Amino acid sequence: MKAGLARMDITPKGPVWMDGMIRAHRSTGVHDPVFTKALVLSGGLQMSDACAIVSLDVCSLLLPDYRAIRAAVEKKTGIPYDRVIVAATHTHSGPATAGDFNPREDAYTKALPGKIAALVKKASDAMVPAAVGCGAGQEGTISHYRRLLADDGHVVMNWEPWPAERIVRALGIIDPELGVIKIVNAGAPAQLLGLLFNHPGHPNVMSGDNYLISSDYPGRAEALLEKECGGTAMFVNGAQGTMDIDGLKDRDWAGVERVGRALAEAVKNAARAAVPRTESCLRFGSRQYTVPARKISDKENTWAEEIMKKTGGAVQPVADGVGDDYKAALYLRLRKVQHQAIAMDQACLAVDDYAFISFPGELFTEIGMRIKAESPFRHTFILGLANGCVGYIPTRRAIGEGGYEPTTRETDDSAEDIVVAQSLALLRRVHEAS
Repeated sequence: MKAGLARMDITPKGPVWMDGMIRAHRSTGVHDPVFTKALVLSGGLQMSDACAIVSLDVCSLLLPDYRAIRAAVEKKTGIPYDRVIVAATHTHSGPATAGDFNPREDAYTKALPGKIAALVKKASDAMVPAAVGCGAGQEGTISHYRRLLADDGHVVMNWEPWPAERIVRALGIIDPELGVIKIVNAGAPAQLLGLLFNHPGHPNVMSGDNYLISSDYPGRAEALLEKECGGTAMFVNGAQGTMDIDGLKDRDWAGVERVGRALAEAVKNAARAAVPRTESCLRFGSRQYTVPARKISDKENTWAEEIMKKTGGAVQPVADGVGDDYKAALYLRLRKVQHQAIAMDQACLAVDDYAFISFPGELFTEIGMRIKAESPFRHTFILGLANGCVGYIPTRRAIGEGGYEPTTRETDDSAEDIVVAQSLALLRRVHEAS
């Protein structure tokens, strides 16, 4: 086995629009730098045998940008397009590379494919004989189940200031599982080259009132791990669609520090249990398919048109969530493309009996846990917000309940079953290749 890692600072040089929340103006400074990091693994002699995972400190990217990055990496390095996973960490304080809520920073975003291709080339050129091992752990204090049932029957999001005594219960549970890939130089003396860690959550400790660029708590965890353990630390998000930080508590830099330290400690504990091996079995597979787009009803369309008449298309900034002005514009946009199937692209990297399967959006935690439970691998982890941007994939039950994510989804309610079936088919194919 050979492995190489590299990192690159991609902090904007000046004020930029930020993604993740609807904001009133561009950034006013930088609290901490944002990075892109790359891990290249290979069990063969040719670059066609290698695979690459890239983490990127942005909220998300558009599908054409993911594709452009993967194509640039293939051209620069020889690593096949379908063996490249590009994953956004989902920080809500990064530059606007998707433009879902605020104007997209086109010049910044268009420069990313070349930068990332150069980064992956640097990582591939740095490959050395390595021992690789995986571990699993738990971190259950950072994230909370954010969909709450109110006493009047409607769904309250955990950032909404609803009276606590009127909350009946959370509508589900979190997935606290954490996965780690540990990479060690196989030479003597052994040296830690890096840690890739996966944990589902929403990196939005800092709300839409924040105008400082930041990688939020995953970036803080990475910085702590690199300082205390050495090597390169890479965070990749998971199936975090129903998981969030405490929306009404510690929404400040002290909160980022507290949560980042908690995640770093959990990663260190999981890494201790990982036993790197030079003969680890590396497998890779990918799968492409489509899901139907959401159909906007005549009633929803009429409502949206009435809202647009009142707002003129303007969208007001909010610290968390979205208002009717945003939802109305979304409905009218979705109505225009509701007969176009939505492309889905998933990849699966397996190291021994640990599988890491990508997903191109924000998968509801329940769906991720179902895939993990039915996977043929001993441990399976979802790499969310990777190689695509399909938004939220809620469960059918959640769509019936309502709330923020079902209201803003772009896919049909059949997506849950299609995603589960296709994900399991990919996991089985990679597992059988061992």
